[in-house]
Amino acid sequence: FLFTHFSLSLSLSLPTSSMADNDDELPRFFKVFLSETASESMAIPLSFMDVLENPLPETVKLQGTGGRTWTVSLTKIRRQAYLTAGWSKFAEEHELEDGEFLTFVYDGSRTFEVSVYGRMGCKVTRAVAVPTIELIDSDSESHEEEEEEEEEEDDSSFHENEEISQSVYTLDSEETEAEDACVAGSSNVGISANPCFKTSLKPRIYELLIPASVVRNNRLEFGEMITYIDEEGITEGKRGRWSDDRVCFKGWDRICRRNKLKEQDVVTCEVLHNNYLAHSIKIHITRG
Repeated sequence: FLFTHFSLSLSLSLPTSSMADNDDELPRFFKVFLSETASESMAIPLSFMDVLENPLPETVKLQGTGGRTWTVSLTKIRRQAYLTAGWSKFAEEHELEDGEFLTFVYDGSRTFEVSVYGRMGCKVTRAVAVPTIELIDSDSESHEEEEEEEEEEDDSSFHENEEISQSVYTLDSEETEAEDACVAGSSNVGISANPCFKTSLKPRIYELLIPASVVRNNRLEFGEMITYIDEEGITEGKRGRWSDDRVCFKGWDRICRRNKLKEQDVVTCEVLHNNYLAHSIKIHITRG
């Protein structure tokens, strides 16, 4: 059967293990997990916004039934709040699958107790905290130091190889010219006064190239990370390293996949900045 993406606030009481005795009165909601829309961020239902503090806290705690706790950023986009940075780690370590149910019980003090229910409706416990006992002697310490030195050498060689492999890739002149042509016609997109440029689905979907004319004409500067904002929420991309001065960011494939981009779709990228330092790219999609 087909699962649809929806959110509801529940007044029903579901038993939890570590909240207070009066947890039946605590506010809660449930979500159906769909990897296509909730792998990087999870939307909190609009009807639940009145329960949260105003202004929203920057982070909240997610307490799993396995005894572990995750710190996750809470971000507001328009009227809705999203669990963002840290959510993907929670989802990955709980091995969430499409169609599974999650219940969120809020204690009123920036902590959600999250329970996972499999597709058969049974509660499952994952990401269990395992106590560890660490025994250290002089021999093991020296052995660990040797391993750390070897890892540092491996890391340095990896980064060198990575930079070389990326720097030898060159964009076709036709592709660069096409990007600049899109920029020339992007001043009338009618979105905002922020710099904008257009792009589309390309064979190389893992990186988003910022056209040189956009950077130059708007005197933009970029850091090591960029935040992508679309209708599904937010996600981040790391800056690619090149031998020339081109500006591109990784993680673009997540935007392409979760928005199901097709070749005929046109994507307008709005560059959000603070005193010319770009921090986010807002995505506007026109279906072809």
